[in-house]
Amino acid sequence: MSRICILTGKRANVANNRSHSNQATKRTQGVNLQVRHVGGTRLRMSAEAVKSLAKMHAIQNGKLLTKRQKKTAKTAARKAKTAK
Repeated sequence: MSRICILTGKRANVANNRSHSNQATKRTQGVNLQVRHVGGTRLRMSAEAVKSLAKMHAIQNGKLLTKRQKKTAKTAARKAKTAK
């Protein structure tokens, strides 16, 4: 099974190890893959994708406000304060 994130398509990056004498040798930087069950299926996704899904779920359930919702609430509060 390849180490690729199902949602974002992230995969390993090739980089250089640098020794004390600045000699380069190739190495791979792996993806931080996590196994999560979403909708009854087992998915291997990156930690960033897990956090994004959690945030989207919280926004859909009304537990978290988007930037636009925060801004409109702040503006409404300011208008109500000046109207008094």
